[in-house]
Amino acid sequence: MLNLIDVTINYKGQVILHNCNREIKSQSIIVAKNGINTEIIAKTFSGFYPLNDGEIHLTENILKKNEENSNKFFFVITENYNVLWKNYRLKEIPRIMKKSFEKSLLFDKYNISPQASIDSLTKFQRLIYFISIGQSFNRTIFIFDQPTKYFDYEELEQFYNFLKDDFLDANYVIFTNRFEEIFIRLSKQFYEIDSTNLVVLKGGEKNASE
Repeated sequence: MLNLIDVTINYKGQVILHNCNREIKSQSIIVAKNGINTEIIAKTFSGFYPLNDGEIHLTENILKKNEENSNKFFFVITENYNVLWKNYRLKEIPRIMKKSFEKSLLFDKYNISPQASIDSLTKFQRLIYFISIGQSFNRTIFIFDQPTKYFDYEELEQFYNFLKDDFLDANYVIFTNRFEEIFIRLSKQFYEIDSTNLVVLKGGEKNASE
């Protein structure tokens, strides 16, 4: 899905990636060591922050003709989605953003009322709400930055079932500092940011073929 060519990312004097060459498949999990700013990597991969060096390309099956602006492909849900729009009702958010959102089928499945306020929702419901916004914008790739950081066990299970059932055919990358058991159960491709490179993992262990 994403092809990194000689990619270097620096942030506040810290080298996060250096001369990295790696293909990142759709529905991948990227585990970063504590202290690595995953928001910077997520926004850089999606074109919202500039690369220090190198290039990132989308595979041909993702690209659409005459669409070069990354904003038309990527929808980034950052770690602080948990507190975004605090005290606002969901029905007020489209008006404030000056955009129209279609009601998502996910609202009914996950008991999200347009009359509800953001802070009345569970952390998982808030995540679903922001995903539904990205779907309404017809974004092609979802980038999650630490989506499970504040989840309890029940919400982790809900997220697992969501990815397995409702997001089965979606293009996404999850950045996390926590190697959750639910990610292993999903049997997706794992990567670890280690020594300023992306190392392929498989089931939590380094792939011996790499």
